[in-house]
Amino acid sequence: MLRALYTFLIIAVLSGIAIWLADNPGELVMHWRGYEIRTSFVVGVGAMALAAFLVLLVYRIVVSFIETPASVSNFLEKRRQQKGFLALSRGMVAVAAGDAADAKRYAAQAHKLLDAPPLTLLLAAQAAQLEGDEAGATKHFEKMLAAPETEFLGLRGLFIQARRAGDRDGALAYARRAFDLRPQTPWAAQAVFEIEAAEEDWDGALKTLDRVVGAKLIPRDDARRRRAVLLTACAMTAAEAARSQVGDARKPALEKAAKLALEAVSLEPHFVPAVALAAELCAKTGHVRKGMKLIEEAWSVVPHPDLADAWLDLVEDESGYARAERANALAVRNPDHLESHILVARGAIGARDWRAAREALAPYTGPAAQEQPGQRVCELMSEIEEGEYGDRGAARSWLTRALHAPEDPQWTGNGYRSPRWSPINPVTGEFDALEWTAPVMALAQNEAPVPHDISDENASSPEGPLDAPVAPAMREGGATGEALAFQPPLPDDPGPDETGDKREGENKW
Repeated sequence: MLRALYTFLIIAVLSGIAIWLADNPGELVMHWRGYEIRTSFVVGVGAMALAAFLVLLVYRIVVSFIETPASVSNFLEKRRQQKGFLALSRGMVAVAAGDAADAKRYAAQAHKLLDAPPLTLLLAAQAAQLEGDEAGATKHFEKMLAAPETEFLGLRGLFIQARRAGDRDGALAYARRAFDLRPQTPWAAQAVFEIEAAEEDWDGALKTLDRVVGAKLIPRDDARRRRAVLLTACAMTAAEAARSQVGDARKPALEKAAKLALEAVSLEPHFVPAVALAAELCAKTGHVRKGMKLIEEAWSVVPHPDLADAWLDLVEDESGYARAERANALAVRNPDHLESHILVARGAIGARDWRAAREALAPYTGPAAQEQPGQRVCELMSEIEEGEYGDRGAARSWLTRALHAPEDPQWTGNGYRSPRWSPINPVTGEFDALEWTAPVMALAQNEAPVPHDISDENASSPEGPLDAPVAPAMREGGATGEALAFQPPLPDDPGPDETGDKREGENKW
């Protein structure tokens, strides 16, 4: 209703204006070059409107004629882009499906039709990876380094290529360059840290860890644990170097190693390798009481054979009786633990107190024992039998039992075990991946995953087919299943000689 009323009002107004102009036609006079043109006002206004329309029409025709080539070019460019993006999407689908031939064909079409190097070069590299053309993939990634917008993606691809080829130096160089380019990127930080640790470049790994903490890529608790492990590794290297020193140069070197170990203990007071090493170095630098205090505090929480060894060796030229007394003093701090009983037995054997040694092991070897004794307990009982009674038959019997006894805990990782701790798993190169546990249980729980074709997963994402994803948070102690940044080849001798026979039979367990 209102719409009809508005229309009626507009018509009424226009009609009124027309009637008024008809009643008042007026006169329009124009003089031009001696001519005089007379007409009514309405006709003059109509003529001027017609002239303006004709001028505008001519202008539009001329402009359209001028812009026609550009319009045609824009139309063709838009059509080419549509074809290019269609080829790009089809190429991505082909990569996800593992169709190398179609991926390569669509990659060539997209590269020809599109001016988008990041996408087309990535698709071409992925197609080359599907075909197994590592040289071609590397060439495409190297082209990405020329442009700032694609440099980081190219570095990522070259890092993956170098890692697959076993080129650790190349992988480290690309990862460092990527880390310098974008310090906030987790995979680059993870890669640099893991490769430096695998190469035992502890100083470099410490510097990288500082940058990682500064970028807030890992929690501070995880960073504290990693720093403690790195400092312990540095102290081990320094202590080994100090042992080769002679004369006055040896003590400063030992003090430097002790300082590193004590710093590690300050970060992780119950980290057994750090505590044992710090106590040993304190004893060698004349701070025996300080070393004792470190072991006493750790023993109350985590009794461990490494701590027991360090404790028994703290005092040089000590009598067997005094050594046994110190062993009893430490065992009191955690009296019910197996390691405390073994420590007391070791001290008593050193003092030739066979009765005390038997009593210490009675909960595991006597009639009231509720479980089968472990290998170390059997070996100690063999020593007691031969030392007290000279009964070699009974001693051999206990050694025979030791062969079939449950294995004692060791530092165990993926495919590796040893009684000696190492900052990295010598087999896989994982950092802080060794756990103190029974080898049989650990090997059953930590079976290596079945390898798979990396190019088949996450192919639709820009970085999917390049490699398996790297977790943003850097793991603590190798507890998660995150993929390593670099998988070193399996060494011929991954551990100490005395454990070689056990590793050879590992698959039987």
